[in-house]
Amino acid sequence: MGLQISSRTTENVTILDVRGRIVIGDTNDAFAAELNKLAERAPCDVLVNLAEVTQVDSSGISTLVKLFITLRRQGGNLKLLNPVGTVRHVLEITGLIHCFPTYTDEATAIASFRGSAAHA
Repeated sequence: MGLQISSRTTENVTILDVRGRIVIGDTNDAFAAELNKLAERAPCDVLVNLAEVTQVDSSGISTLVKLFITLRRQGGNLKLLNPVGTVRHVLEITGLIHCFPTYTDEATAIASFRGSAAHA
């Protein structure tokens, strides 16, 4: 399965609904390109919905880490929504589940962005 990414905006937060696998090659390249486009609109807040992502490898994790750092430096933020299954397992074994703000409820995740520098 390839990668499908749809984008929507709620309360100045860009939500990326991602579906498929984020692994080395075309799928990670597409994911990185989409995230980099968002980073160009700095500062911005991004919520990545991983509920329908079935696999992520080290290249996908690297892409998330790079954008997290980039957005933070620019006054924005990146948070994760609903990592499940093997994706959650990868985040847990790498310890990144404690580094990325991670939510299971979209409304709570959106509310967590309120008051951030990107909204000043």
